[in-house]
Amino acid sequence: MKVSGFKWLFGKNSEFWPTNMKTGMWAWVGHRLTGVLLVVYVFLHLSFLSQASLDHLSFDELMAKMAQPLFVFFDFLLVCAVIYHAMNGLRVVLFDLGIGIRKQKLVFWIMMAISAAMVAAGFWAISVLIFGGD
Repeated sequence: MKVSGFKWLFGKNSEFWPTNMKTGMWAWVGHRLTGVLLVVYVFLHLSFLSQASLDHLSFDELMAKMAQPLFVFFDFLLVCAVIYHAMNGLRVVLFDLGIGIRKQKLVFWIMMAISAAMVAAGFWAISVLIFGGD
């Protein structure tokens, strides 16, 4: 079967083409992606901790490993994913309670503004903890 037979699904006029997707669809896609990333992170985190315990690392050695720039960067990405997922989930809960249903786009952007402020605060907190604040 030819790909051109699926133009209704993958073509530029399809509702799944990125520029044709509305805000609610992007919110849904982002929520699903961050959910999958968080599940993957939990398994990676548990495997890292179990590997560290098998290697008989002390707590100080484990924390020294976790303070490396790559781990700090991934922790910051984790903070971003958790905040987005939580705020978008709160938005969905508000809709389930009947709050903001007629203003979904506005509620989404308000939640994303709150998320951006929380990410900025998280970045500041991580930078102070890692690099020291004056």
